[in-house]
Amino acid sequence: MQTMLQLTGKSLEHLQSKAGNYECSVSGLRWICNGTVSFKYQFCSWEEHMKRMKSLQYMPAGPLMDITVVTGRFDEVHLPHWICIENNHRKTNNKILDKFAVLHINDCGDDVEKVSQVTSSHVKLSEPVFSPRAVLLRMGIPVRINCNVLIYKTNTAFLTLHVYLIPRDPGLQQEMDRRQISDGYKVIKKPQPNTSLKMNDRFILTAVLKGAEITPEDLKLRCGSSPNFYEVYSQNPDTDFELVLNHKKDHQTVWKRTIRKDEYQSIDHIHAATPSAGAAGVNTTAPDGSAEKHFVDEHRTALIDRVTNVAAILDDLLDGEVISKGSYEEIMALSTRRDQMRKLFSGPLDGSGRAGKDLFYKILEKKEKFLMKDLQKKE
Repeated sequence: MQTMLQLTGKSLEHLQSKAGNYECSVSGLRWICNGTVSFKYQFCSWEEHMKRMKSLQYMPAGPLMDITVVTGRFDEVHLPHWICIENNHRKTNNKILDKFAVLHINDCGDDVEKVSQVTSSHVKLSEPVFSPRAVLLRMGIPVRINCNVLIYKTNTAFLTLHVYLIPRDPGLQQEMDRRQISDGYKVIKKPQPNTSLKMNDRFILTAVLKGAEITPEDLKLRCGSSPNFYEVYSQNPDTDFELVLNHKKDHQTVWKRTIRKDEYQSIDHIHAATPSAGAAGVNTTAPDGSAEKHFVDEHRTALIDRVTNVAAILDDLLDGEVISKGSYEEIMALSTRRDQMRKLFSGPLDGSGRAGKDLFYKILEKKEKFLMKDLQKKE
């Protein structure tokens, strides 16, 4: 089996191969061809298809991929899946094998096709005919899946990590990396869990670091929906520390990795104690210059509840390059102003550092004068 390398970071990937057996290094797609074949593919989001999948009594079991053959033909194609098909004794679980299917989305709707072969990592297509395709699994049976843990460091004065637990979906990981990097976050790469985890179970993340705060307390492992994340916060870390993921029910450790000091420290973090003056001479750090919570962080709840002119504020933040065009559109698509403000705080604003929050403060003084005067009186 030859490994086919490709450039990443684009929504559409182009691949070409001569006769042979291949596996894409990013998507995990495998194919066999007796001559030269050229094709392109892109990952698709599961989210918009979830209601239909549930109505069909199926759940996603692999990445959703739209494949188009440009020239040549495939003799065999094998789609990747993230289901663990072995039981605790490392024997094949035949009950699970019978529950696999392949989704084929075409102009007439959704076709669910039988599979001709299932391996520990792939499902063979009965016919290599394309449109959006993915592996499915019949709902209603408990399954274990192979997972990834994604870690992103936000661009804030104090250490803040966003930690995601997701199925081993390269399309979702690619999209997550794109979003987080566009918001100014740094990817911290760590080895993935060595063991499969049970779908819909809950897991607790802890940090072996004095004073670290982690929210929420636990998260459910799920697929097909926008993933939630753990937020890890520490004010003044100055050492390596461990992140540990435990099963909530039996407290068994399923993943443990060391986060090293040089992986999370940055110039902004090292100089976090430098005072920064906000608009109208209001110091946005603590009076003693100790770089405690920024004014906008201190009044986060009040701002989420009481800010009304969200669109105009987002316009100014976009002009000031505090948020990207993609983040702007994502926030504006939310239906309520409170949801828009929550998204702003948890995403691009959190990643903009003190300079971004200082600009946000100045914009608030212009767009929300009475609210800001009221909050300043409470300082």
